[in-house]
Order: sequence, then structure tokens, then C-alpha cells
Amino acid sequence: MDKYSVLQKELVSSLTKRLLNVEYDLGKRNFFFADVAIDHHIFDILSDHLWRDTKYARTVSELIESEADRNAFDRQVRECVYDDLYKALGGLP
Repeated sequence: MDKYSVLQKELVSSLTKRLLNVEYDLGKRNFFFADVAIDHHIFDILSDHLWRDTKYARTVSELIESEADRNAFDRQVRECVYDDLYKALGGLP
């Protein structure tokens, strides 16, 4: 997973900022798995890297090719973003 660590940090940062900007409500959630809204944000951010051919584009392409890496990456990103958002919002309402 090391080869994706820089992309993971960027995605966690971008996604956390985006969710704070849209005032995403944690509600009673204690995780982000099977959350379609999060799916859309992740897809949007990653596809933007591909479309704009950013420095992360190659890594995103490699990630897409490996289902096992993609699943592990997705799980780690969601856990980190949830933790960051939980801290930023001061916990659950």
C-alpha cells in the first residue's frame, strides 16, 4: 500500500475539506462504508486527477487496475476521512 500513500493523503485531505465545505452531516454514522454520497465525492476527486493529468494521474490509473489494492485503499481512505471529520466536527451530534 506504500505506493499509494501520497495519493491517499491527498485524497483524505481533499475529501475532508470538501465534506466540511458542504457541511456533511455525520448523523448517527460511525463509518463511511456503503455511503453513496462519499462514493460520488471520491469518484469526482479521482476522476479530476485523471482528467487534468495531475501528478497523481498515473497512481490513480495503477490503483484502478488492481481490485485488491483499490479495495484496501478505499477502506483506508474512508476510515481516515471519517476520523478527521469526526474530530473536526467535535464528534457525533
